[in-house]
Amino acid sequence: MNNSFSSLSPQDKEWLDTYLDGTIESGEFENMQDHMVRDPAFRKAARLYLSLDDALFNLGEDGSNISQSWQGMTPTHSKKIVSFSRLFPLTAAAGLAFLLGSGLMFWLGRSSPQEPLVVDSSEIDPPSANGFAVIKDLFNPIWSKNSDTHLSGDSLGAESFRLASGTAEIQFYSGALMTIEGPAEISLKSAWEAVCHEGAVRMKVPPAARGFKLHSPSTEIIDLGTEFGLVVKNGEGRVEVFDGEISLKHHDQQERLLIKGEALTLPQNGPITSLETGQINTPDTAKLRPHAAEQAMNGFRSWQNHRDSLARNPELIAYYTFDPDKNTNLIPSLSLPRNPDLDGTIILAEPVGGRWPDLKSAFEFRRPGSRIRVNLPGEFPALTFSCWVRIDSLDRRFNALFMGDGYENGEPHWQIREDGKLMLSVMVDQDRNLPYHPESRFHHVYFSPKIWDLSMSGQWMHLTSVFDPEAGEVSHFINGGEVSREEIQPEFEIRTFHIGNAEIGNWGQPLRKDPNFTIRNLNGRMDELAIFKSALSTERISRLYQQSRSTHR
Repeated sequence: MNNSFSSLSPQDKEWLDTYLDGTIESGEFENMQDHMVRDPAFRKAARLYLSLDDALFNLGEDGSNISQSWQGMTPTHSKKIVSFSRLFPLTAAAGLAFLLGSGLMFWLGRSSPQEPLVVDSSEIDPPSANGFAVIKDLFNPIWSKNSDTHLSGDSLGAESFRLASGTAEIQFYSGALMTIEGPAEISLKSAWEAVCHEGAVRMKVPPAARGFKLHSPSTEIIDLGTEFGLVVKNGEGRVEVFDGEISLKHHDQQERLLIKGEALTLPQNGPITSLETGQINTPDTAKLRPHAAEQAMNGFRSWQNHRDSLARNPELIAYYTFDPDKNTNLIPSLSLPRNPDLDGTIILAEPVGGRWPDLKSAFEFRRPGSRIRVNLPGEFPALTFSCWVRIDSLDRRFNALFMGDGYENGEPHWQIREDGKLMLSVMVDQDRNLPYHPESRFHHVYFSPKIWDLSMSGQWMHLTSVFDPEAGEVSHFINGGEVSREEIQPEFEIRTFHIGNAEIGNWGQPLRKDPNFTIRNLNGRMDELAIFKSALSTERISRLYQQSRSTHR
């Protein structure tokens, strides 16, 4: 995040977030206005994040359109014009009074309407994918003390990778594949270079990755498109070529080639010596995969027991595991007693591999029309939503998890915003609008902190959100742990919930026609969704996560 925003207080950030999504309360809007007058840092952040350009663009001093005066304007060199979104025009009377009466044009860096609004390009955070390698697979990993822990699919950058025991496969973006067996410590330098300080490593380097460098404490090894093993212990190394050839340089000695069937010792001090082949034990995932498959099957059977137990829970409204009925176009609700009327209809959503790809299905919602339609009748005193989801990217401003169709009184919306924050809201009064947002009916959105970013793309995670009227709170959880809890203000109290017609992974009846508002399909997969008519406790949510999780994630 840019410096002008990261220096703000949590309250400052909350004001900006709620203003941008149209959920700021009138009293908080006035507080934000007063604070903007006093605080230059907050004004600078507002210049970057508040979507005020639409109002300034279309209003002159006499109310006439001034858009022509902007034509032909170009940014100065090394600067960037900020074009604020038209999704959030400030139409409330209080907002316009604030805009026109407070001198905000001066704050935003304009001496007159004819001058373009500019900001330093250094203040813009471009989206990017972190790292240069990814964990392809893990086999019984135990992480070293004080080291980072990882999951399959994690991105890796310039860092130390420490494994106390077990095996890990790291796929570099250059194409090189490194298999590590613990205890090991590997320094990852780039997509083309790493250092083995300790441990056993096996490298497979295809032609496209020729030139990959692997260092031991005393030697630089350049792979020329081959497969080789390296073991380092107490600073002493041994290397063997299984296929192809490598180039190595030991200390100050002359560079030499090593071909298939040759092996060498790599002493910390002194010259290299020949070694009989077959003396180096390096990890071989081909031998590990059958055992891993057996572990996966055991984990899947454990999940099946959990599934069957959960299906009998009388607090369930509906329970979907996304294993389609082979004879219909339906996703059964497994909640007991079985009620076929709760089954979901598949529309363009595609069956794909779930958390156990060869054993269990998931559904993907990557196309804009993708969705699963359901009808869940009844009245409920509370709501808990819980699902396993794999997000590939957050392409939309709002990305649907579960959405009530008409968003009428008591109907929920559960989704993820483009910045990675969970959102849960329930319509309070469909017959009146929010005072500060005339296009939005009377409701409040309860946000979590940011729980997803690009580095987590492709990872499975467990999400839970709870609307608890009895306690007067809304809470969010990720992987069984609580991340936020917010009090329900009296004006947004509601005691009776409805769902009716609704959609998984999309929204069937959006209230506005703007594509950025209406298109909400989730670019990712879901392979389990449970909806409860009660507010699950923190302990039960933790237990639900532990009992439903895959053993290797």
